[in-house]
Amino acid sequence: MTRTAAALAVLGSIAVLSCGGGGPYRSADIPLVMVSIPPQEYFVERLAGGRVEVEAALPPGASPATYEPGPAEMRQVAEAELYLSIGVPFESAWLPRLESANPDLPVVATHRGVDRRPIDRYGAHAEEGEHGHGHGHGSPDPHIWLSPELVQVQADTIAAALTRLDPAGDSAYAANLASFRREIDSLQTGIRTVLEEARGDTFVVFHPSWGYFADEFDLYQLPIEVQGQEPSPSELAGLVEVAEGLSDPVVLVAPQFSRRSAETLAGEIGARLEEADPLARDWASNLQAVAGRIAGRQ
Repeated sequence: MTRTAAALAVLGSIAVLSCGGGGPYRSADIPLVMVSIPPQEYFVERLAGGRVEVEAALPPGASPATYEPGPAEMRQVAEAELYLSIGVPFESAWLPRLESANPDLPVVATHRGVDRRPIDRYGAHAEEGEHGHGHGHGSPDPHIWLSPELVQVQADTIAAALTRLDPAGDSAYAANLASFRREIDSLQTGIRTVLEEARGDTFVVFHPSWGYFADEFDLYQLPIEVQGQEPSPSELAGLVEVAEGLSDPVVLVAPQFSRRSAETLAGEIGARLEEADPLARDWASNLQAVAGRIAGRQ
């Protein structure tokens, strides 16, 4: 078995062992923890081990940049005993409403302690630096859940918040944190092996969601989007010119964003068009799948 095949097998076993999901009915016997996005549900489930129920405010297919929670979400959060934020855009309007409706609800920022970088650090608007990207000057990139290394930091914060909510589960949360850390370590090792021959490569993506993933695994993300908008014809032509020089180019598309420009660019340069959902709930298997697609192995 090759190293890459072995890595994919390990990653597959992680996904099978880790997948879970809440049912449609709440149990009155355990506290409800609300989170902002589906990947956080995965983290809480791994760390809580069934001691809490977890629900995400963002529904499947919605974008955290444009989503506006409605009355149903406000009613749901009235039952919550903890809210875990992560710094996505809709929280700026959502959290003040939430705190007004439920002033006693603890709100814990799971991005606390994470070094968030400018979202425009890749692409034409970033300062030039090594690998063609620099520090940038834009708003903080919120996609910190797509880097296993940064999820290690978030896991500490989540485990501490769960322990404060449920002190009787202290030893369980500590054991689950250690187990989750081992899972993340294995995931990182497997992804590095899958991407070994792709180190230093560029992948194209409409919205710059995968910057922290690229940072961690020595890749370069080339965004199609220009300051949150579809590119103009001249801007798209410039991207085509850059992307034409890529070896085995891949263009990542996500369900939350337009495919039009991505499909046009992929057609112009003969690139593979691959799905990469940054908000997939099954976090570990999603990262393993995206790594395989970037490497051209899935």
